[in-house]
Amino acid sequence: MAAAHAEVCVWNEPWQQVFWVYGGWVCNTLMEGSWADRTPLHDAALQGRLLPLKKLLSQGMHVGVATLDGITPLHEACLGGHFACAKLLLEHGADANAVSVDEATPLFNACHSGNTALLQLLLKHSSVHHPAHLRNSPIHVAAKHGHTACVELLLSYGMDADMELDEVGTPLYCACETRSTECVQRLLILGADVQCGRGLDTPLHAAVQVGGAKEVALLLEHGADVKCRNSEGKTPLDLATDNSIQHLLQTAGPRSLSHMSRLCIRRSLGQKRLNRARVLQLPHILHNYILYQ
Repeated sequence: MAAAHAEVCVWNEPWQQVFWVYGGWVCNTLMEGSWADRTPLHDAALQGRLLPLKKLLSQGMHVGVATLDGITPLHEACLGGHFACAKLLLEHGADANAVSVDEATPLFNACHSGNTALLQLLLKHSSVHHPAHLRNSPIHVAAKHGHTACVELLLSYGMDADMELDEVGTPLYCACETRSTECVQRLLILGADVQCGRGLDTPLHAAVQVGGAKEVALLLEHGADVKCRNSEGKTPLDLATDNSIQHLLQTAGPRSLSHMSRLCIRRSLGQKRLNRARVLQLPHILHNYILYQ
């Protein structure tokens, strides 16, 4: 195999950045670290070049080769959302639980890409309960980017919808911050705690601050407390600058008895046991009402 040479390319303008080219391919700018130790296998995986990837593996390049930052070709294939490349690497023995220096796993990268089929593939080879996910959580990055199907899949594999990370908060809080309406709705329906956010900041505080009227309406429907105060002693109304959001908060009045009963039952069951609502001795129509179906 011909040797691959790295070269540096520099733009003429002072505001433009330096990037490395390894074997003729531009290196991945989403992952930090030194590019000098990258291989053509990394680049082929990142760019979804299946045939070159097969050729490199057939020529004996090690499937688990890692950069100084611990980034493997599987990390790159997952970040690029390339199902076929990831499948090939796994078939050749790639470690689905590999962790980079920044504690990113292939599962985390797949959730960043939003490829649900790829995520399903990885879940057959790795666990959602990897220790690294306490820092770089797949469900948080999926919620942040509005990848609702990925969020639902992770929950079905046992991830905690209310897992709170320092300086990040819960998945629901992340989805509210980025106004990912569909993701907010599904998290709430699947049992995420409407009050659990980031410390004393609730998802309602987050939604109000970014002007997410749709998210505010969903949170209120699921029982968000409009009078709760954050670490600065402010209520969501204190933070509201949008007229439509102010109106929503000011008119959030008493709920009907049926709605209060639904919220009470859902809170009693909790996210992990919400699917057991079907065993309650209730008419089918009430089961659907409790589960927002």
